[in-house]
Amino acid sequence: MQYPFRLIFCVLVIFSFSCQTREKENSNTDYYLEWDQETLVCIANEGSYPRMRRLVDGSLLVVYENRRGDVVSKRSTDEGASWSSPSIIYPCFDYVNETNGLACKVNIANPEFIQLRNNDILFVCNLRPDKNEVFSFAIAIKRSTDNGKSWSDSQILYKAAPRFIDGCWEPSFLLLPDGTLQIYFANEFPYQQSIDQEISMIYSKDDGETWSKEPTRISFRKNFRDGMPVAVHDNTNIYVAIEDNAADQFKPYIVQSSISDNWKEAVTANSQNRYSALKNSLSDSVYAGAPYLIRTDNGFYILSYQTTENRASNWELSTMEVVVSDTPSLFRNPTQPFNVPISKEAKWNSLTDLGNNTLAALASTNFNSDKIGIWMIKGKIINN
Repeated sequence: MQYPFRLIFCVLVIFSFSCQTREKENSNTDYYLEWDQETLVCIANEGSYPRMRRLVDGSLLVVYENRRGDVVSKRSTDEGASWSSPSIIYPCFDYVNETNGLACKVNIANPEFIQLRNNDILFVCNLRPDKNEVFSFAIAIKRSTDNGKSWSDSQILYKAAPRFIDGCWEPSFLLLPDGTLQIYFANEFPYQQSIDQEISMIYSKDDGETWSKEPTRISFRKNFRDGMPVAVHDNTNIYVAIEDNAADQFKPYIVQSSISDNWKEAVTANSQNRYSALKNSLSDSVYAGAPYLIRTDNGFYILSYQTTENRASNWELSTMEVVVSDTPSLFRNPTQPFNVPISKEAKWNSLTDLGNNTLAALASTNFNSDKIGIWMIKGKIINN
């Protein structure tokens, strides 16, 4: 009586294993982003270029341009449902050049920040004079030792030329596993006889107290303009999302280096370390610039950009689009977090990992108002 039972049991086990194997072989597992309209919130009625992080105390801090020349911050202690009044981090200022007597207003732009392992917060920005030949375009930082309540005087880390066509732009941070802190930025200064632009990087080995004197060239495509870098790492390699305009309009690309090599050689036009970020290419006439890249705590890579696809050709009226991947390549399944009419915009966007496969998308948008303000919406990474 036991023999037939054992035979039947073995057959069932083999059949079950075979089915599981076929199911795995035929699986079309993919990942998608699903946005929760119930979480849509206006952080500020007026503003641009928002960047948000979760601090070690669990609160959310957002920084942005107030469109009057200053950079301000707001804080949320209820997961972004409500926000504090704005606090100025870096006010714009007037400057008079003692050599030529010219005066200008210096606007503060492109804010980014990072909380270090000692809990200090470093804030970086772009100084932008409103007139040429008065004050140098520059990258500057401030530090907070009290969780963003107050800020130190600024320190200028890099100066470009005192003119718009030879400036420096869009700094962003990356903290490496060994504690090295890097700032990536777009840089026109080395190419004052052309319209070229490279991605540059400066670094600090002492939590931002001192910085490398000369920038490292990260990427460069001759006769074109690599721009708007945002970097992540996976403990082995560094991946930097950039905008690359080799194919007419800007498109999101990735340039990469191992952490051990750490950009010993710049990534040039035909390097194997430069590749298109998107699985499905966009037509040359479609603009898809201003990329922003994050790697979540669960190892997913999320990329945003602002695009004119299926819209008017005017890039000023582009909208935020977000793609997802389980590797730092082949980004796919685009979604648009904000419902933006063709006549409106959602630009200078960013992403924040909130943990547990949840993220926040932030945009400067006028999708439902006359003014361009700071809006946020939350989304989930869905395994289909």
